[in-house]
Amino acid sequence: MASLKELRRRYREEAFTLAKSAKSANFQNTVPTEFSQISRLQQKDDILELQFQRDERAAIREYDGGMTRERAEYFSLLDVPGLPSKYNG
Repeated sequence: MASLKELRRRYREEAFTLAKSAKSANFQNTVPTEFSQISRLQQKDDILELQFQRDERAAIREYDGGMTRERAEYFSLLDVPGLPSKYNG
């Protein structure tokens, strides 16, 4: 069985090798994977669902609450939280 020092040395070497290969990788010229395409579709679905929820709440406030459309939309933005920051940029 390898000593603790030897295991640490191997771990550092492996981590260094992986970090070095990650730095030199060129991700801009790669073809989108199926996973990234699914992720983008899920993001679009999340944005559409969020907008649907906001529109629905605004309509309820406008119809049942007698608010103007602009005011109802403003309050619906406060009711329905936004998407996480990963979708904002």
